[in-house]
Amino acid sequence: MQVKNGKDFWAGLMFAGFGLGFMLISLNYPMGSAVRMGPAYFPAVLGGVLTLLGAAVFLRAFVSKFEHALKVFPFRLSPLLAALALGGATYFADSWIKSAPFAGFALTGLALALFIRAFGPKSMFLVLLAVVIFGYALKPLGLVLATILLIGVSAVAGHDFRSKEIVILTIVLVLFAMLVFVKGLGLPFNLWPAD
Repeated sequence: MQVKNGKDFWAGLMFAGFGLGFMLISLNYPMGSAVRMGPAYFPAVLGGVLTLLGAAVFLRAFVSKFEHALKVFPFRLSPLLAALALGGATYFADSWIKSAPFAGFALTGLALALFIRAFGPKSMFLVLLAVVIFGYALKPLGLVLATILLIGVSAVAGHDFRSKEIVILTIVLVLFAMLVFVKGLGLPFNLWPAD
């Protein structure tokens, strides 16, 4: 079989890989049921859906008709090897990670960023990196500054940078997040950096 669509090939592998990863991680926690969900229920279901989606997209790569399909996404071996080495070292250094949790989060985030960098273009790397930065910055910086970072880093990935639109989008998203997550749902997010 010949790969006819490089986008679908790599996207399917990525979706299936993340889905299987979620399912494997969820094996360490109690599953529960649909009525009383345990901590593993949502990651397992999400992982299963991602794996099925990845398999469908992966199989579509063999029937699509694009010329030079594997040139769509540049593959870089060195970031992939670095991501696997760093991720493996972080995984196997469990006792050290428990004593320095922030270092573990930072190393895991760096491994994820390197993995994304190995398979995709710069724009995809920056958007996914922005989400990782948001996740790590939410607790120490608060919801407002973390959202500003998310929008700022994601905006750099675009083809054209329009500062007026980015400022308006940032204000709207910060207000939306504050109203929905903090006021509406009552989630315990810090709005500003913790003291």
